[in-house]
Amino acid sequence: MSVTLSAGLKRGKKFCNESFAWFQNLIRCEDGSEMPATELSNTLIGLYFSASWCPPCQYFVHILAQGYRAIREVHGPQAFEVILVPLDVDEKLWELHMSKMPWLSIPLKNREVIVKLFTAHCITEAPRLMILDSQGTTVVENAWGGDHGFGFGLDPLHAYEKLIEELQKMQRGREENDPIEEEPSDVED
Repeated sequence: MSVTLSAGLKRGKKFCNESFAWFQNLIRCEDGSEMPATELSNTLIGLYFSASWCPPCQYFVHILAQGYRAIREVHGPQAFEVILVPLDVDEKLWELHMSKMPWLSIPLKNREVIVKLFTAHCITEAPRLMILDSQGTTVVENAWGGDHGFGFGLDPLHAYEKLIEELQKMQRGREENDPIEEEPSDVED
């Protein structure tokens, strides 16, 4: 099944201020505990927009979970984190959906934050996996399938390497755009 999405953030753009507020909120850990999102220090962070009642989401969660585990096994736990942004409204269905995921989630009780994220990024269909760097800058708008993505028949380690290449290009671009302060000259006119 093909997924068509409205335009969202472009590569290299900061996660918009309104939706970036989710970083101030708690996120739910796999074990049910909660932690401040500000404690995340992963190289790449995937925002996984999903719903329990969505067949493509149910299919994709297994593929993404395999990729998530493979990346963390090879590159370490700081390499990649995923955070579920749930579209669910039923707590039990969300819990069931979460039970299939080895990653974090925005708690369903933070409905206002979830709706703002879906709205701010024009999420009209799910699943969608938005990849951010540790500073909240978008690396890839949708990493479901394609060269930078995860999906049926795709190698998650290759996808991760491509995402890291994108991140490095962005960082080089930032460095090139930063003004370099000139050293004071010892020569007088």
